[in-house]
Amino acid sequence: MDDLHPDNFIDLCTRFCRRLMKRLFIIFVIFMTIWSSCRNDNGQVVRRSGVPADTIEDLSVSYDSLLTELDLLKDDHCMEGASLGYLIIDCTGKEPQTVAEQAPARPLIPASTLKLFVTGAALEIFGKPIVPEIMVTNLMSINWRSSRILKKIGGEVYQKHTTSAGAKAILEFWKAKGIDTRGMYFDDGNGLSRNDAISPRQLVDVLYVMQSSPYFKYFFESLPLSGITGTLRKAMKGTPAQGRIRAKTGTIASVKSFAGYAHTLSGRNLIFAIIVNGFECRPRLMKQKLEAVLVKMAEI
Repeated sequence: MDDLHPDNFIDLCTRFCRRLMKRLFIIFVIFMTIWSSCRNDNGQVVRRSGVPADTIEDLSVSYDSLLTELDLLKDDHCMEGASLGYLIIDCTGKEPQTVAEQAPARPLIPASTLKLFVTGAALEIFGKPIVPEIMVTNLMSINWRSSRILKKIGGEVYQKHTTSAGAKAILEFWKAKGIDTRGMYFDDGNGLSRNDAISPRQLVDVLYVMQSSPYFKYFFESLPLSGITGTLRKAMKGTPAQGRIRAKTGTIASVKSFAGYAHTLSGRNLIFAIIVNGFECRPRLMKQKLEAVLVKMAEI
């Protein structure tokens, strides 16, 4: 009967309340951490460096470590006989500046980074109703969904739910946005075909143009976040790049690509695309080498 004593009851209630408050506090801290790492309501990247927005353009920044990593990649034995193309631009200021480039206009097999053209166009053509499908398609790189979206665009523009109609509509859509589509070719809507052709510059251009879209918030958040979500959830964990890169990945036999946005340690906002075709080393090894470049990018 001692358990029913009022003092024991009060003690039990006190311990319960303390545990409850402790758990609520932990949940609150986790929520605030996640919230502070996210973007603001207008879709812009929150500057976590603490540098005022009006002075960030004046920061002196060195890209030497990134350029060195890119040189190491070009000279790597995995690149023997392979085709490498990349373009990295800094969009922190009013005008974008080229940071690094290698054959940026050369059409290459893009793999799943092709989905950026499909999902970006779909957001502007169909608006908010298609947002849930875009989120899943880019985050988890679901091929059949991207192919379905391409055909849906063809049906909307040309009343033909076919791959060819969708591809034609998408090329015309991006051309109207000012993107040079010469050399670009869509054999499918997901990037599995080796006949697909997109250059690093075209990938960077579509990412840059999407920043002005009223649906940029949804487009940006649909891209996997390094070390946290989607196809990048295991990538670059525990490095300075964790939580700083939003990118679409692409992988088919002897093809690896990345294209997206990076928010660096110094507060720079970069847009990048890197594609490798015809490498002969193990895909995992090539993935590690390209991720090393992304880590250096985040460290700027």
